[in-house]
Amino acid sequence: MKVIAILLFPILMFGQPLQNKSATADESGFKDKVDIAYANAMKGVYFAFENIPERKNSVSKDLISDNELIAKVKISKEVGGVFVQSVGFYNTYKVTAEIYRDYKSLKDEGLIEYIPR
Repeated sequence: MKVIAILLFPILMFGQPLQNKSATADESGFKDKVDIAYANAMKGVYFAFENIPERKNSVSKDLISDNELIAKVKISKEVGGVFVQSVGFYNTYKVTAEIYRDYKSLKDEGLIEYIPR
């Protein structure tokens, strides 16, 4: 009985870190893919704030790079500012970023020239 315990002890002690190492490799791959989808969503946000429509209240655009959809952007003018919803894509991953900015801060940053009434 002691022989079996002595033989199984190294397997139990050193086999456990190998299992955890493979799990962290999967998690890091997941994190990298989600980060890429988030970066694509932020590209949509930057695009939206640089292209706020002057006359329309709502505009939707798709950002495409290398024949792949990287973001869907919706820009809506609200009463006190601009609301942007950007959905970033990477393979099967999808990340949504929703941002509201008031007209005063947009004017201070030079993204718009006048504050609409």
